[in-house]
Amino acid sequence: MTTAAAVAKGLLTMTLDSEPGDGAPRTRSGGRHRQVRSRRRTVLSVLVVLLAASFGTAGSWAAWVVSKPNPSNTFATNTVLLQDNQGGQAGSSVSTGTAMFNVTNLSPGSTSTTACIGVDFSGAAAAGLTLSATLGGAGQATLQNQLTLDTAQYNTSGTVSITGGSNTNSGSCTNYPVGGSNVTIGTQGATLQTWAGAGPYTIASPVTNTWYKFTVSGLPAGDTNCATYCNQTITVTLTWTLTTT
Repeated sequence: MTTAAAVAKGLLTMTLDSEPGDGAPRTRSGGRHRQVRSRRRTVLSVLVVLLAASFGTAGSWAAWVVSKPNPSNTFATNTVLLQDNQGGQAGSSVSTGTAMFNVTNLSPGSTSTTACIGVDFSGAAAAGLTLSATLGGAGQATLQNQLTLDTAQYNTSGTVSITGGSNTNSGSCTNYPVGGSNVTIGTQGATLQTWAGAGPYTIASPVTNTWYKFTVSGLPAGDTNCATYCNQTITVTLTWTLTTT
């Protein structure tokens, strides 16, 4: 029962209880008694109305609630694949690939070595491509200033044929373009340490179907001290980094 209903019921009980019973003395005339009863009936009517209003408020119906979904709104990412014909891949597929160079038995006065690689990408549009180099190996400190990068260039006029994840080139320059323009990358003839430290290098657009050629010198003729130069190994990791729009 609501508070309003309880109050109304209490008032109604009090009013009904104030009505004289059969044994109550009547000292007034009949007309006077009729006026009192009329007033009491008026008060009673008002209280009944208030009581009904309180019940009506407590029993109000709830409004309709209707909802309608718009389901399965979808957001999907695009894809990009950067790969080379040495089996290296990055993006939607990943594989390390095979090194272009595998030079052994360097000796003082040895000749330089040239290797090539074709790089291509597919998927989202490219905003930029860079090339960087990282040196490593137990003999890095000894050889990084003895070996030089005599050629570092690329040519976009050819076609690169790639079988994803497979080495189909093995460093060969047979398919390097004979025409078109060769664009140099960094300072030619710089030591490996200097050339690597100056990167990363920006590769100008277009960056698809691009051949790269690198020539690394042999050990200088003057490096004859075996205690210093024998049994030394340096590694060069070339990394292409593609950003997309």
